[in-house]
Amino acid sequence: MKYCDNTCEDARWPDKLTDGAKSCMTFTALYCVKLGRLVYKNSLCEYEKEKEDKDSKK
Repeated sequence: MKYCDNTCEDARWPDKLTDGAKSCMTFTALYCVKLGRLVYKNSLCEYEKEKEDKDSKK
């Protein structure tokens, strides 16, 4: 099981702050290169989750 955090090679800090606090310590999202969108930081990997969902529909 993989989590979305700063150790993921596909995770980037978003271009704009996402929480309004203007503090790098309170980011609630990361940009996922594979998905091309913001995802929740420290949650289960949404890319793997979407991939599993697509595979189960086949």
